[in-house]
Amino acid sequence: MDLPSSIRIVRLRWAILSLCLLAGGALYLGAVELPWPALALVACSLASANLVWSLAGPARWAALDIQLGVDFLCLTALLYLTGGPANPLVSMYLLLIALAAQAMPATRTWLLAAASMLAYALLFRWHQPIMVAGEHSDMLISLHLAGMWLTFCVCGIVLAGPLARLSRTVRERELELGRIRETQLRDEKLVALGMIAAGAAHELGTPLNTLTLLADDLAERYAGDPELDDDVRLMRNQLGACRRALGRLKQQGGELASPAEPVSQQLGHLVANWRNLRPQIELDYQPALATAPTRWFDPSFGPALLNLLNNAADASPDGRITVQADWQAPILVIRIRHAGSLPPQLELTHPAMPVASSKQHGMGLGMFLAHATLDKLGGTLRMDSDADGVCTTLTLPLPTSHVVSPP
Repeated sequence: MDLPSSIRIVRLRWAILSLCLLAGGALYLGAVELPWPALALVACSLASANLVWSLAGPARWAALDIQLGVDFLCLTALLYLTGGPANPLVSMYLLLIALAAQAMPATRTWLLAAASMLAYALLFRWHQPIMVAGEHSDMLISLHLAGMWLTFCVCGIVLAGPLARLSRTVRERELELGRIRETQLRDEKLVALGMIAAGAAHELGTPLNTLTLLADDLAERYAGDPELDDDVRLMRNQLGACRRALGRLKQQGGELASPAEPVSQQLGHLVANWRNLRPQIELDYQPALATAPTRWFDPSFGPALLNLLNNAADASPDGRITVQADWQAPILVIRIRHAGSLPPQLELTHPAMPVASSKQHGMGLGMFLAHATLDKLGGTLRMDSDADGVCTTLTLPLPTSHVVSPP
């Protein structure tokens, strides 16, 4: 049983009983002849049932269909004793059906609706008419109109709340479905890129081995040539970086996390590896991680950071970038700064698809993967442009439950 709906119905029942008591007092003072003992019995029966449900607590309440069934019987008895279809309270049948439609299965709702329509029809044939003393006969129309207004007010107040909640629930569900579709689209794209990366790693293995052998042969052949020695050393370093990257890709394919190391040490390794890949870029690394803990980094974080560094290096007009790493417990904040301006076509608000690249032959996959990775890890990615250049800020929460304190 829907607990919030049951609480509202019990409270609504008390409110309607109170209004009926006030209306009954007004009718009694107005010299309206009604079967007062029978009406009192109906009211006391409904009040007793509601009192039992209230005192028993929500866990022991009767099923909602039983409660609405009792309401239906009491309302039908009340209408039979007070004029039948001429009683403005006959509209309360609609209120019962609306409450049932909100909280009960469709079959039981239709059953209650059919019973209400049948009872309404039978009241035309069987009911006790309202009798008013002769000197007060002109009050009957006024009482009927007042009852219609009161019934309308009760139904309007009761229905406005559920309908507003239903509308809000539908809107929230549509937004949630939109987020789910966006996440599913992003995940499908990531899976496709992962398959492409796995195939590329397999295909690159043989060419890298061949180039490594050629580089070793050149190093031996021109060992005494100072002009070629630096170039051969750089070539071997680049090939070594490529082989290590492929090795990490194969190794992390079946791992859940990288080994636990201090955050400062892991970031230092990532920056050093990137320097080997882009030695022509002047990188100013400014870590402020003295209080950062030891913990496990998700394997996907490293490639995401390298993609951001590559984007900054490609966009920097002077070939210089600055990386600032700060520990703001429990969040790691990394800022990547470079000269230039932020391309107007670059959007980071919708990471479900690759963003537009500002490079001539770029596909925007690097920024897409970085944004998707940080979003998956609970982090954020933001790019800002000012007079000093472009600043890419990424945040990565490191929950204390996953932190391993350094020795």
